[in-house]
Amino acid sequence: MRNLRLEKIADMVMKGVTAADIGTDHALLPVMLIERKKCERVYACDIAEGPLKSAERTVRNAGLSEQIELILSDGFVNVPRDADCAVLAGMGYYTAAGILERATERLSSFRQIIVEVNRNVKEMRQWISEHGFTITDEAVVSERGFDYIIISFNTQGHVPYTERELECGPVLIEKNSPEFRGYCVRQLTALESILAKQTRETENSRMLKHRAEIWRSVYEEAENTKTAGSK
Repeated sequence: MRNLRLEKIADMVMKGVTAADIGTDHALLPVMLIERKKCERVYACDIAEGPLKSAERTVRNAGLSEQIELILSDGFVNVPRDADCAVLAGMGYYTAAGILERATERLSSFRQIIVEVNRNVKEMRQWISEHGFTITDEAVVSERGFDYIIISFNTQGHVPYTERELECGPVLIEKNSPEFRGYCVRQLTALESILAKQTRETENSRMLKHRAEIWRSVYEEAENTKTAGSK
């Protein structure tokens, strides 16, 4: 079965880097990166022995034991210094942010850092913005009824992102892909559904209403831009 989320992450990885997959689980991404010739060497890293045993089977079955090294590591602690691309995917925001925060002095050595958190995507962008880093690419992948947002960034300096960029994604807004417009509709629909159940105005409902206004504005702008570009 295809894994569109991992395929999109692999697509986003810069060709020729030495990648470290933090929280590798079954090592599906490292295998994909080697097989697609994105990398010649990948480190499959995990904090627990169990996932690394699963990863070892995957790597061995793919015949890639010489190119993929399995590493027991708490975040970046044991990641070799020649790694210049890091991937943190399929984990919660607080876990990902904690791993990155504990390695801030090392992040500048990476040409590319890719994060894909299960929820709290806005907070992930906020973390990047507060550290003055630059979001270089973003993608939205819809799979099995769930939207996955993939963010690539580096440590080059950047001015703080605006509220609408934090909410909707600066690169996603700029790309204005059909997938993004569909994502906008789903986000707006979800927010409006929650608001429809609110019986009285509260601080939370006002916040939700404000977010809905941002998504509506971004979607309308995206639709107008698409229409203008098709003329």
